Amino acid sequence: MVLTDFGKTVRKARLDANETLASMAWSLGVSPAYLSALETGRKKIPDDWVHKITTFFKGRGINVEKLGVYADISNKSV
Repeated sequence: MVLTDFGKTVRKARLDANETLASMAWSLGVSPAYLSALETGRKKIPDDWVHKITTFFKGRGINVEKLGVYADISNKSV
C-alpha cells in the first residue's frame, strides 16, 4: 500500500493525536475503509473533507499544514 502525501500527513497526525484509523473514522462519521481509501489515494478527497480533517486535528492541538495542496495533488492521480 502506497500512501500519498495527503495520506502520510493524515497518518502522522493521527499517530501524534493517538488516534487509530477506526477511532478517527468513527469521530468523522465514516467507515475506516473510506478513510483508508482517502489516505491511500483510492478515492478522491472532497473539498469539505480537507476542512473536516483539519478541524478534527485542530481540536486535538495538531496543525496539518498543506493538507489542501496534498489533497489536490492526490486527486489528480485518482
